[in-house]
Amino acid sequence: MKLDPHIHSCYSGDARSIPKDILKQAKNVGLDVIAISDHNTIQGSKLAIGERKSSDVIIIPSIEISSDSGHILGLGVSENITEGLSPEDTVDKIHDNGGIAIVPHPYSFYRNGLFSDFNNNLTLNLDIEGVETKNARYILGYSNYKGKKLAIKRNLAQIGSSDSHFIGAIGNCYTELTDIAIEDEPSIDDILETIRKRKTIAKGHRTSNYLIAKEVFNKKIRRIY
Repeated sequence: MKLDPHIHSCYSGDARSIPKDILKQAKNVGLDVIAISDHNTIQGSKLAIGERKSSDVIIIPSIEISSDSGHILGLGVSENITEGLSPEDTVDKIHDNGGIAIVPHPYSFYRNGLFSDFNNNLTLNLDIEGVETKNARYILGYSNYKGKKLAIKRNLAQIGSSDSHFIGAIGNCYTELTDIAIEDEPSIDDILETIRKRKTIAKGHRTSNYLIAKEVFNKKIRRIY
């Protein structure tokens, strides 16, 4: 099964995609499972679940939480989690809500990634289940390279994700779930457990630098007007 666990909707504040269009594109590019992981809100995730009746794509509730030292994904979380907590407290809240904790874009100081020299790098033993080792937005491969080294060292699930902020980037990187049947639709708990067991392969390709630059330019124009 193909999972893109890190997609942003218009509810993130820095993206424009609406949940209905995200679902349509996910199906078009052959994804089986997605998670809309908006910044500090589950609103986009909830709306996507409400739209799911018209799609075969499975939706995992999710959120990208801003801890006081960097971002953390809460896969399987269906309630908002307070931003600004320590990474340790944020992860505890994710687990209390029945979710799993994934570190997105690790070591990237300009994307609020955990473990960078500009953030709290004393959290390398954080009780997380996985780390992004293929994030499609990166111009440089440093974050992905360091993330993979950490995943191997700590025996964490290796996660691929688009980190999409526009429709065309969805599914560029994804996580292949290697120990789960596609014939009978798995539950969300089945999918989360597959990640906990590290039955994952990070796959995909980088989003076009041109498209990322175009997206950033359009954001600046929208702010002006």
